[in-house]
Amino acid sequence: MTLGVPTLLLLLAGAGTPRGLPHEREAVQKLVAESGRPTSPGAPSPRYEPEDTVESVVSPGGRFRIHFTRQGTHAVPPADADGSGVPDFVELVGRTYERVATFYVDLGFRLPPDDTNPAGDDGGDGRFDVYLVDFARIGDGAFRQETCLEGVTRCTGFMLQENDFTGYNYPSDAEAVEILASHEFFHAVQAAYRPDLGGVASEGTAVWATERFEPALDDLEHFTRGYMLTPDSTLVLDPAGPGVTFIYGAGLFFQFVGERYGDGALVALLEESVRQPEARWPVLLDTCLRRDFASSFDAAFAQFATWNLGTGPRATPGFGYARGEGYAPVAKTAAELPTTIDRVRVAAAASRIFEVPGGASFVGASFEPEPGIDPATVHLVVAAVTDDAVLRVATVDGPDALRAQVAADDATRVMVAVVDGRMEGLGRYGRLCIAATGQSASCAPLESTDAGTDAGTPDAGADAGTADAGTVDAGRPVDPIDDPRTPSDDGGCQAAGGPLSGALVALLLGGGLRARRRSRAR
Repeated sequence: MTLGVPTLLLLLAGAGTPRGLPHEREAVQKLVAESGRPTSPGAPSPRYEPEDTVESVVSPGGRFRIHFTRQGTHAVPPADADGSGVPDFVELVGRTYERVATFYVDLGFRLPPDDTNPAGDDGGDGRFDVYLVDFARIGDGAFRQETCLEGVTRCTGFMLQENDFTGYNYPSDAEAVEILASHEFFHAVQAAYRPDLGGVASEGTAVWATERFEPALDDLEHFTRGYMLTPDSTLVLDPAGPGVTFIYGAGLFFQFVGERYGDGALVALLEESVRQPEARWPVLLDTCLRRDFASSFDAAFAQFATWNLGTGPRATPGFGYARGEGYAPVAKTAAELPTTIDRVRVAAAASRIFEVPGGASFVGASFEPEPGIDPATVHLVVAAVTDDAVLRVATVDGPDALRAQVAADDATRVMVAVVDGRMEGLGRYGRLCIAATGQSASCAPLESTDAGTDAGTPDAGADAGTADAGTVDAGRPVDPIDDPRTPSDDGGCQAAGGPLSGALVALLLGGGLRARRRSRAR
């Protein structure tokens, strides 16, 4: 059954609270096609009514022109506390967009090109235009692309934004405008390079941008559940169906990239998109990481999967994310000791995570790819944890034997992750075995004293590219930075996720994503 937009939004919201959901980007976009500005009589909704008097003001820094009306459905709040003659809400919008633009410029990003259009509507001049219109609670903002100056690059457009946020349940107009301006204007920044990076990169980097602009907005924190519910879903393909929560949750990956490699890695990703206009975003990122950061997409994804073991209650100072306590815990499959699973499948740019009891002197694991499967870019991570901390982690990388162990006598649980760092390709299968000291199993703990590095205790000599269990620094898991291998490209395509999308899994688990705001259109 094909769901209409209102039905889908209600399904995603659960309780129907008009705040807290990502944009239903593709579906809502059908209602507001990218043709015609809201001042044009023939433009699709939302648009101003013929009887509306539409005014505009220039933002304090001169970069934006804000369009609004004082009458009818699209009227902005009339309050004018400073007596300037311009409604306070309009002034708030202008100031916020200027702050956002200045922040992105300071990070090194391009801004949208001048939109002067002698043959068509450009809002009055070459400034970037923001139109304040009523979304009737089916969205709250949208960047609308219009023209591209150089084929498929250097595109520009305009912004639609909710005119008053009545019924949206934001704590304040200021927070609502900050979230909309930082997220949606970053789509305009993306279009200044190349607008077709796909949903994961487009929405994921926009979620990162809001977090980078103002972490206190907690936008990323609420979206992380969309990814962490299904870490076994491939990150490098946009999910089919109502998987919108996953692409917003993928902002966590770009948060990792920013924290691990710096803001310059995200700037480099967009710059590289201009040099390689046909390349997929993982290839662009891999190019940048190899050229500028002595790393790779494979190495970055393996670290990302490791950092994800220490989120929510298990966030540990010195391990992984700076604000990991606010992120959703990663989903895992409970298992007993010993356990053997003959056929574990892991997709490209995905991880399969299992959790077994701790308390034994050592817990070891092995992963044996099926015959004929290239083990390159496969990683095995074993972590000793408690309910509220990551104690130590051991990791080993393919193509050598995947076999690792950790000391677990002080651990309540041991997490075992099989990670695939490829940029594309079909799922790969292998045999996973997990066992504790003294248990008869093919993966019994190694005869070695290397049992993983304690959280916060770097091991400068660890070599993550060796066959033995490598160690990871709690704050900076070791990259195989000296490994010149190119991630395998075995063709094909992999359907994202399992039988259920992240959004529907969340719904079936009873809570869904906590409603924070109405779905927004891109």
